[in-house]
Amino acid sequence: MKCFKLIVLVLLLVCCLWAYLFYSGRASYFVLNKRATIYVNGKSVPGEMLQGRATAIVTRRDVGNEHSYYLFFAGDVDQVGDMGTVVDCNEGVAPRFPLLLETRRYPPCKGIAEDGTYHWRWPLIYKGGSMEFVTGDQTIITIKTR
Repeated sequence: MKCFKLIVLVLLLVCCLWAYLFYSGRASYFVLNKRATIYVNGKSVPGEMLQGRATAIVTRRDVGNEHSYYLFFAGDVDQVGDMGTVVDCNEGVAPRFPLLLETRRYPPCKGIAEDGTYHWRWPLIYKGGSMEFVTGDQTIITIKTR
């Protein structure tokens, strides 16, 4: 019975800590968007989109080109279709989890590298029901969420 009470107490503390972190804004989470399809230069590639409140992580998983991008949504779409910005995650590739915790230091591609330099930022454009951005090497990444 003492073991059961200890387990319940630990679970209660973990739940309270989880709630505090999320409601205080110190942490958030990403959930797998199963309806998202990733296209690179018009061709469908394996990958996924982990979506948060105002951010997302898009990962392409075609062999030899595994790469993640961190999307920041502006909250609206302006007249030219600009709906946010995209940051290159460089060597960081998101894990294949359906739920991912976001903190101040994770994911490691929030805009400023550890050496103080800024990551590349590209505009995120809304085009006919999908999101699209062009990387530094002119690769067009399109995300359709049906």
